[in-house]
Amino acid sequence: MWRLDRIALAAFAGIAPLLAAEDLLRPDVQERIARAVSAVVHQDASAQEEIDAIAELGTCGRTGLLLQLALYLERAPGTEEAMAGAVILDYLAFSPAEKLDAVEPHFMAAGAGLRRIFAGILSTIDSPDGGAPDFGVYEERIRRLGAAPPQGLIAYMFEVSPDAALASMERVFGGTAPGRTVAGEDIAAVRGVIEEPHNARNDRARATAALDAMSKETVWWRRLYAAAVLRAQPSLATSAIAERLAQDPHPLVRTTAAPPAPETR
Repeated sequence: MWRLDRIALAAFAGIAPLLAAEDLLRPDVQERIARAVSAVVHQDASAQEEIDAIAELGTCGRTGLLLQLALYLERAPGTEEAMAGAVILDYLAFSPAEKLDAVEPHFMAAGAGLRRIFAGILSTIDSPDGGAPDFGVYEERIRRLGAAPPQGLIAYMFEVSPDAALASMERVFGGTAPGRTVAGEDIAAVRGVIEEPHNARNDRARATAALDAMSKETVWWRRLYAAAVLRAQPSLATSAIAERLAQDPHPLVRTTAAPPAPETR
């Protein structure tokens, strides 16, 4: 089931698009999408015909069409249009592989609004019925790409659930990974602070110590876990941890450790 609420709210957020996103726009396809959306919103008799016409566009392929729908959703002029666009996207029944192929290459460079749209699309793969994400669906793709893992997909995973993302990365790469085994107690201490940051019973000292150790790990995905957690809960960082991650040799760790860019309208 398509998460209409998440997609509509993200599309209605009015975030100014990046120039890179503008470069991806296909005006001819956007015009056809807008026509179909208008027909759905106004319950025109031509709505089905307009949707079918989009499905038959052969100029950009299904992956390209999905990308154009995401770009439309970011710029939808109102909630009704966003909802109708999401209905059309759901109706076209894109496969998980098509969603990944459309979203992953552009996820890292996307602005905040488009990134939320992309995240909503990916969530229909890993948690189609809501609830906790199942990143196991991505592990074969990550494993297959090996030395060049999909950066956008991994960034998304660590944004949504650092714990689940770390577990996936350990399953994919951890069998031969050097360094210590991440203790479950350490993860539990970190999770407790994230879920209940004001609960005095949480062991914040242990959580910070665990993140400090992980920021020094040999393997990059454990350092990425530390960066992702501290992005969500910066109060757990010391200046030494923050500086270490900001200068990390892995670009994805550095990007995650950087302060979020302000949203513009």
